[in-house]
Order: sequence, then C-alpha cells, then structure tokens
Amino acid sequence: MTTTTRLKTFEYTTTTSWTGDRTGIIGSGGKTDVRVASPPEFKGIPGVWTPEDLYVAAIDLCHMTTFLAFAARKGIALKEYSSAARGVLEFAEGGYRFTKVVLSPTIVVGAGADRALVAAAVEEAHQNCLIGRSVTAEVEIRPAIITE
Repeated sequence: MTTTTRLKTFEYTTTTSWTGDRTGIIGSGGKTDVRVASPPEFKGIPGVWTPEDLYVAAIDLCHMTTFLAFAARKGIALKEYSSAARGVLEFAEGGYRFTKVVLSPTIVVGAGADRALVAAAVEEAHQNCLIGRSVTAEVEIRPAIITE
C-alpha cells in the first residue's frame, strides 16, 4: 500500500499604492501599512523603507524564524538573538541585482549549551529558509555564538 503525502500550497498577497513622486504604501490584509520609496541612490527619499531594504530584511527575518524553529526542536536554551544583514547590489549580468547577502546573527545561549548543536541549527536554518532558498543572490551566514 502506497501512502501519498499531499503538501500544502500557500499564497501571500500584498497591495501597493502610489502616493506621489517615488513613494507609495504597501499593505497586506490586516497588517500595518508601510510607507515605501525608491532608495536615495535611485533618486528616492532618505529614511523610507525601500524594496532593497525589504529584500535584505526578508532574508534576515526568514533565517531568524527558521533558526528559532530548529533551536526549539533541539531544545536549545536560547537567551537572545539579534542579527545584522548586508545586501550587495551591483551591476551584473546586464543590470543591477543583488549578488550577495551576508547575515550576521548574534546568538546568546545558556551556560553549558552545546555550541555545536547551536551551529548545526544555524546551518539547518540556512539550508531550509524558504526566502533564502528562493533568491538567486548568494546568502552567507556569519554567526557569533555566545554562551552566558
């Protein structure tokens, strides 16, 4: 007897509304709207979230949430998690594109935590982060694992 596993399909929807110049508002069903613009490098407005910021943040956020899931499964005594991310946008293959995103999470765990187990959870998150797996840019992880 063969059992067939049916995997779920998910959809995510957003809205975008132009508000003048190079600015707009993005939204998504019941969530707080976000003001967006072109980046200053492309004649946009400083201090406003850009598609480029959101791209890098999406990869960083996905890695964090995926890491949290693997850490919980492994019973890691997580105390703190913070991260900085840097995306490299350069002219390549006939136009601008992100070629690399470097994530630098700082992970603080309880005394006596198995650092190898934490490192394994970081790597599993890197391999399974659906946003990171969906982009063409190289995604590099440079974790700092600190025990209390």
